[in-house]
Amino acid sequence: MTDNNINKLIESRKRIVRAVRNKEMSVKSAANLLGVTRQGLWKIKKRVENGGYTKTNLLGSKPGPRSYKRVWNRTEEWIEKEVEKSWRQYCVGVSNLVWILEDTVGISLSRSTIYRILIRRKVYEEKKKTRKRKDCRHYTKSYPGEEIQIDTTEPFGKSKGIMIVAIDDYSRWVSADLYHGNTSANAAKFLYRLRHSLPFPIVSVRLDNGSEFQKDFVKACKDLNINIIRNPPHSPQKNGKVERMHRTIEEECLWRVKAKPKEEMRNKYWLNRYLAWYNHLRRHSGYGMNKKRPIERIEEWLLHHLNNSLDTPEVTNVNETVIRYISCFLAFNYSILFLWISLN
Repeated sequence: MTDNNINKLIESRKRIVRAVRNKEMSVKSAANLLGVTRQGLWKIKKRVENGGYTKTNLLGSKPGPRSYKRVWNRTEEWIEKEVEKSWRQYCVGVSNLVWILEDTVGISLSRSTIYRILIRRKVYEEKKKTRKRKDCRHYTKSYPGEEIQIDTTEPFGKSKGIMIVAIDDYSRWVSADLYHGNTSANAAKFLYRLRHSLPFPIVSVRLDNGSEFQKDFVKACKDLNINIIRNPPHSPQKNGKVERMHRTIEEECLWRVKAKPKEEMRNKYWLNRYLAWYNHLRRHSGYGMNKKRPIERIEEWLLHHLNNSLDTPEVTNVNETVIRYISCFLAFNYSILFLWISLN
């Protein structure tokens, strides 16, 4: 509304209210002319009698909170900036920001508070789910490497390369790599790489019935003495952990760095960097994890079983796990050291 129209509205209201006060017009007629209720007209008349024919008294104040009045329990501005900074830096969900802020900044906030801050600062938009979630039975294996779930996905779309992901059912330790084709040869290469990079031995792998997990992959499993567990047809829930991991990697890594299909080296760099952070620093809220990091879960298992006898199936691989854990730990720390040297 222009200033000219506002001035005309003020003058018309002034004449109508003055007519009501001088008893030249009924309250009902005046309310109809102003487009308000009788109670609304009485409020205008009362404001005019107390404060005169001013703009605020005739038009009323704008509804909603006053800009000059701060909500008493509003989070401090510097805390909101730290929340937004952590959201952009670590690329995780709202629930994970709770412990990240505690560990890095020393700020203790509830999930709902963090969610409201992100919404208020327009950096987060939660997608609504339309499908009803089916009931499922949660479980976890009893030692690292007992069962590795492996699956493939196409993060960039059809025929634009694949990503093979493996996750340990017990510790949630994740490995992943990008390949051009969805072939059994690539799956076999990934398995050999997985076998030498994990901080524990592999006892069995859980797979679907895809063609990439046939032929060369089956031969690689026999060479490495790894058992194969096949899921029944049309039952992706059997591989629920790795299926969910596909989305986690896409949301927290590939989408955030705006990965493109043709930038292979850049994509692998960010993927490996993310996996190092995920396995060593990211807390996990999944079933049985109790907000522990994957490396912590392995360490707890080792400390619990090192002094036990080696005659039970759960601890037959303790010595090999210790050796692999130490080599993995040293490799991670050397990578951090080289990164620090390169930055300085």
